[in-house]
Amino acid sequence: MGNDEFDEILSALDRETARIRVRCEPRRYNKPATVISGFPPGVDLPEITRSLKNRLATGGSVVEGEVYLQGDHRSRIREELGKLGFDSGAIEVSNAQLPKRGRRG
Repeated sequence: MGNDEFDEILSALDRETARIRVRCEPRRYNKPATVISGFPPGVDLPEITRSLKNRLATGGSVVEGEVYLQGDHRSRIREELGKLGFDSGAIEVSNAQLPKRGRRG
């Protein structure tokens, strides 16, 4: 078994055992953003972000090891990460209500 095969096996194990957390938080002008964190080390975050952006038809970026997607995508993110090879049962999606921010009075 070569090093490439061994690295692929380790990468697959990391993806299956990762505890990925998904939450939604308000950003500028009270627009929702989906934040995905808890990816295992060695995962190509820019490639995952690019795939999610294409599948969900939205914008997004990688900031300090977290994936930020524009909009609230909590309803579809478990399915989309599963298609990318992550274990759907190990994805924790927070269903907390977004806090309302805005003008007073």
